[in-house]
Amino acid sequence: MKDVANETSPCHTLPPPPLATPLATQKEIYMALEIERKFLVHKDFLPELREGKFIIQGYLSERPSVRFRIIGSEVILGIKEYLTGGTRFELETPSKVITSDEIEKLQELAISPPISKTRYNVEHESLIWEIDVYQGDNLGLITVDVELPYHDYPLIFPKWVDESNEITGNSVYSNINLGKHPFNHWNLK
Repeated sequence: MKDVANETSPCHTLPPPPLATPLATQKEIYMALEIERKFLVHKDFLPELREGKFIIQGYLSERPSVRFRIIGSEVILGIKEYLTGGTRFELETPSKVITSDEIEKLQELAISPPISKTRYNVEHESLIWEIDVYQGDNLGLITVDVELPYHDYPLIFPKWVDESNEITGNSVYSNINLGKHPFNHWNLK
């Protein structure tokens, strides 16, 4: 197959990729502004959690945040810059199949110990709430994120979300911090 992207003839130039596209096709890079809020949960009221994805997540850089997520034998790289009010710039690559040696190397390159969690998606009032059940040294911690279509979007909280314990922007609960300072090492009294 002819590689037209590397040809020098002007009649073979390709248009630039779109700046913001959904990940529906998994063929293009996803880049957008993201508005997200994060909360602790009422564990006793959680729904039955099914079909979760086990994730190993680590960081190659803190600022900007360069993250890898390993799900099975695939990796997704993400670059994030935190702005204000729960908004952030995010660029995410399509997933790529990697070898066990590459998985091991990525974890070695991480600037702090990678964390592990299982993510469950639960729909409530037209939004997807991502419940993260942490494992390893963060066992016992459960958080939930919800991505909003716009800043003042009127949230209707499921009964299992502890809306009085919003942790959006609280760096203690950031995944990079949970690698450096795991939940089970906190002095909670």
